[in-house]
Amino acid sequence: MSPEKIRAFPIDRQVFLVREVAAKLGNLHGETATSFWRAKASELLDLVVGSGRDRTAAGDEVRRFFLAVQREMSAGTVAEAMPILSA
Repeated sequence: MSPEKIRAFPIDRQVFLVREVAAKLGNLHGETATSFWRAKASELLDLVVGSGRDRTAAGDEVRRFFLAVQREMSAGTVAEAMPILSA
């Protein structure tokens, strides 16, 4: 298979990475959280561009990653808020 046919696994589907970033962001607030996200987004953008994607497509992928992180954080909040019931 030629190199131009190979595509890296999308970062928004890398569950471990999504959960790791969501956990870190969940413990940060305000400017600290914003700074962490900006640094992580820049790191991920460089990673995706380095894998051969153009900058526009890479930016779209980082945005999808951010949405996946937000969904993970939301799911974690819902799971924490719901009591565990036993029979």
